[in-house]
Amino acid sequence: MALCAVLMTGCDRDSSPPNRKVQSIDPKKVEPGPIRHANLTDEQMSRVQRVQKIFSEVDPSPLEKWVEDFRRDVDPDRELAIWEEMAKAYETFTTSKSLTPDQKKEVFQVVLMRSAAPADEALKNLNLKILTEKDAREIMAVFTTEPKPIRVTSP
Repeated sequence: MALCAVLMTGCDRDSSPPNRKVQSIDPKKVEPGPIRHANLTDEQMSRVQRVQKIFSEVDPSPLEKWVEDFRRDVDPDRELAIWEEMAKAYETFTTSKSLTPDQKKEVFQVVLMRSAAPADEALKNLNLKILTEKDAREIMAVFTTEPKPIRVTSP
């Protein structure tokens, strides 16, 4: 699965914006966590399959990789809800327009960034080459929940 290169650290949903710290990291240096769940439930598997199918045109990772990644999550249901929100935003934007594969990849980058940061913060960190800021805002407007930042702990 693709990995967002900007992580928000040291804050939670209730923190005030001044406590927020945005840090860019090289996704190649992020190591996956341990497998935390032997299996996913049938319902979770169905949800993973739907999300993987939606993003298959921009993320060629096989279903097995998606399942493995969700098995690594502390709370697969919470993570699935985030990916479902991303899929809703992605589908809403891409199905209403005739987009090239490169444009769809950029839409995917927008939803990835938005999943980890509030819209204004995500916009600051996006490097749009094809889409406009207006497009990005339209994509992000579909999100109905605020992202919960990814916590990074120092070694």
